[in-house]
Amino acid sequence: MTPSFAANPIPPAPSPQAGGRRRGAGGTAYAWLRTEILAGRLRPGLVLSENEVAGQLGMSRTPVREAIIRLESEGLLTVRPQVGTVVAPIDLDAVADGQFLREAIETRAVAIAAQVATAADHADLLALTKDQARAVARRDQAKFLALDDRLHQRLVEIAGRPRVWSTIEEVKAQFDRVRVLSLEDEDWLERIHAQHEDIVAAVIARRPDDASEAMGRHLRAVFASIDTIAASSPGYFRGGPAAPDRPPPEPLPSGRPGGNP
Repeated sequence: MTPSFAANPIPPAPSPQAGGRRRGAGGTAYAWLRTEILAGRLRPGLVLSENEVAGQLGMSRTPVREAIIRLESEGLLTVRPQVGTVVAPIDLDAVADGQFLREAIETRAVAIAAQVATAADHADLLALTKDQARAVARRDQAKFLALDDRLHQRLVEIAGRPRVWSTIEEVKAQFDRVRVLSLEDEDWLERIHAQHEDIVAAVIARRPDDASEAMGRHLRAVFASIDTIAASSPGYFRGGPAAPDRPPPEPLPSGRPGGNP
């Protein structure tokens, strides 16, 4: 199925009082806006009203303006004369950069994980894929995304490089924006879960080369999802093709649970 990627109105904000006391009003506004953009609830091209955001967060416009400046520097918002503050399109160059770094790190990490993972690690990975299956069955995109991140993080931890995950988090914001939109397609949600099953199956079978190959294929799937989203919402992106020399996407292996032969 082809998902509808229509723009959403500004979602309701949670009560900010506790967070505001911890990090200041500007930090609260920044964290909320950034979360809503990365979660896809504030869509590319959506015009934001400083007054509306400030009202929802229960603060003045000054900290909201500070947050906007910070998010503009990160490429998540754009301030346009005569228009106002707009949620920025997804930067395809930044997506490609994030994918490049993730593939370089995570294909190596998963190969190591396949060699050193313990029985307890195997149980953790299987539990994560089963939790993901339940999220897929409920079409719970938010839960699946959290479990997706946790699976990737867990593999880096098993490889003995837990601190590397913070480096990955620093560069994957634009990558994550594509991921969130792609998972609104139910078929894509199932496809990503199947790829996770293949990765975990290779790790449990102690096949480092297969695990690394499965991870690379999984992380390159972001480029195919860009094509799908752009077909209905081309304005969601800026820049040229993220991977002009990418090979065509490979078909999913048949038979679930997944795993390379």
